[in-house]
Amino acid sequence: MSVIKPALQQPELIAYFSGANNYCWLYFRNGEKKLLAKPISYLESQLPDFIRVHKTILINPAYIKSLDEPPHKKMAGKVHLDSGEVFPVSRRRWLQVVESLQNRSAGGSRVEKVNSSPEPYELPLTAQAYDSAGTSLFLITNDKEKAAQAELLIRDKWPTYPIHIGQNSAPLIELLKQLPEHEYPLLILLDARTQTAERLNTLQRLKEDSELSRIPVVLLVLPTEQLVINGYQRQANSVVSMPIGSPLFGHTIERICQFWLHIVSLPGSGRATK
Repeated sequence: MSVIKPALQQPELIAYFSGANNYCWLYFRNGEKKLLAKPISYLESQLPDFIRVHKTILINPAYIKSLDEPPHKKMAGKVHLDSGEVFPVSRRRWLQVVESLQNRSAGGSRVEKVNSSPEPYELPLTAQAYDSAGTSLFLITNDKEKAAQAELLIRDKWPTYPIHIGQNSAPLIELLKQLPEHEYPLLILLDARTQTAERLNTLQRLKEDSELSRIPVVLLVLPTEQLVINGYQRQANSVVSMPIGSPLFGHTIERICQFWLHIVSLPGSGRATK
């Protein structure tokens, strides 16, 4: 509370919050950051003037430079901060964000560009909403603590890559089949350490599909040789063995993302191999 209370008393010093489950990163406008043991919903209730642009991002509107309209209804919009950082604006929140910024503009606050759409955006007919095109990551895991850790890590180090987290891989195929090819995620992480049969079945279905098979899939399994073999037999792009509760989970996810997002060339990413 020694960090939270002073921060809430001086919201003008805050740029934004990046949250995952019961934790949040607090980013100050001077570049400093602090980890808070509070969910983003709590901070949103304490700072009603701040704008929730995404389920994991709460922004000080005074720090917003411009807002880009989604290219079409299945894609997210974008919010640009004065610092140059860019975050997705989820389709469910788009109209609310636009209205909030337009009200601030009418009151004399500066926002360079706000493009709104007169029609609401439809959600995919799936268990999860999909908010970004061609830059997102999917993590399927039953370990909520590790999921939160991975989400905080990726929000911190790769804020322009939205991460979508689920516990069940079964709806994943149908979700991806609804999307045009340019909206496929850059990477799928399947944690098969507990739900092994389901994850292996999803992996096999992904790799047997002529369109979805190009999406890189990293499979996490328990450290047994047979599970590693099973993963490669089903054409996983990489298989990583790790015991449940491993303290190296966050470090491993960071190294995986560093490789797949910054070293290799991915279809549609426009990057050459470094």
